[in-house]
Amino acid sequence: MSTIHYPDPPAQLKDKRWWRSLGFLGPGIIIASVSIGNGETVFASRGGAIFGYAILWCFTLGILLKGVQMYASSRYMMISGEHPMQSWLMLPGPRGWLPMSLLFITVICLPFLLAALSMSVGSVISWMLGDGIVSDLSVRAWASSLILVAAVFSWNQSYKRLETTQTIVVAILLVSVLIAAIACKPDIAALIKGMLIPQIPDYEPWVKTAYPKIAQQPPWIELITYIGIIGGGLPAYIGYLGFLRDKQWGLFKEQPIYKNSTAEGFPTIDSSEANRSNIRAWLRAIKIDVGGGFLAIFIFSSAFMALGAVILHTSNLIPDNLELLSHQESFLTALSPSLLILYRIGIVAAIGGTLFATFDVWTKTVHEGLLPFKKSPDIQSAPALKKWIILSTSIIGIGVIWLGSVWGPLRNPISVVSIPALLGGTFGCGVWCLGVAWADRRNLPAPYRMNGYLLGALILSGLVLLFAGSLGIYSKFFG
Repeated sequence: MSTIHYPDPPAQLKDKRWWRSLGFLGPGIIIASVSIGNGETVFASRGGAIFGYAILWCFTLGILLKGVQMYASSRYMMISGEHPMQSWLMLPGPRGWLPMSLLFITVICLPFLLAALSMSVGSVISWMLGDGIVSDLSVRAWASSLILVAAVFSWNQSYKRLETTQTIVVAILLVSVLIAAIACKPDIAALIKGMLIPQIPDYEPWVKTAYPKIAQQPPWIELITYIGIIGGGLPAYIGYLGFLRDKQWGLFKEQPIYKNSTAEGFPTIDSSEANRSNIRAWLRAIKIDVGGGFLAIFIFSSAFMALGAVILHTSNLIPDNLELLSHQESFLTALSPSLLILYRIGIVAAIGGTLFATFDVWTKTVHEGLLPFKKSPDIQSAPALKKWIILSTSIIGIGVIWLGSVWGPLRNPISVVSIPALLGGTFGCGVWCLGVAWADRRNLPAPYRMNGYLLGALILSGLVLLFAGSLGIYSKFFG
């Protein structure tokens, strides 16, 4: 096995002025735009409506846990040259049991996420065109149509166009939602308190009276769902690492795919100061990218939670069933009629942008999950796979949408998205974190391993997410 040498990084990454590296923000914005659709718009607003400011800590915790997960995973891939799923072929037991299990969980999640996303934006369109009335038939028809439009739009979309459009989407949403959130004059002291002081509040009497189905389940179940959906999960994260190949960062300047983990060990990494300096500079790119993406998610979730707390909680209204984002609109217009168009632009950009990016991200996800099992991996096989992903998830997703019209557990986006939130957003992410910690210690020499603080944070993130996911899955399916 040949010794690993890292190519020279661009001058911006070596410059001590960190802001010169902001141009490397790209894949992280795509992941932010994909996660924002249901997590930050629907669930952050719903959390604020039910509990006020008291559980902002829950969203903050979820973002921190998954931010650690994504940085540690990206760091491993940049240093080793291989996706963590490739390294897990070396785990004891049947060959590939962990990457195949996580890929299986991810594939299950995809059509449910697609159905929930399209129904969310369908409910907004139905509200806007129905003079304040949300029709079940209209929502499902719009949701199905949107999936078909997104499928056509994504059929031949390139990565560069995806990155550009999603950056624009996130920028529009950021401006629109921040203006709306500031206009509603949130209680800043309560926001800070809710972010820093963990608590599990009980339902207020009006929730138990007006929304008895919500009050039937313990509050901690609601909070676990928030942690699972906020910031995304495996369907986005597995694919995110594949975008590092497209960006040609680090070792990927020289070749796109490496299979460095073997039963005999791992290739030697040049430990010279020059080589270590090069990889430190390349790691700045993922610090900027992952940090920027999760900072955007935090801002969005805080803004939508403020809207929920100020507008909905004080009015005893909760986003539920098919009326997920319409209550906020009517109360914002009471503050200022000009906020109506801003809110609508922000919502459609958020969820619509998510919908139009999903097929590309999911193609990366499935492609990366399959690469470890291919004898002759080819990065060019992704376009053919993309068409299968679009067709299969669209057909099943539309089926889930219409099945919900006659079957209660799939009746609305809240119930539909809870399945991938628990499987891929908490349980799967917990397993992933522990797997990355194992790969780091098995394959990387001491000078290139995570330091004790990052390793401890990664293991803690894994254990918290694994415990939360296991508890939530048991309660939902067996409790």
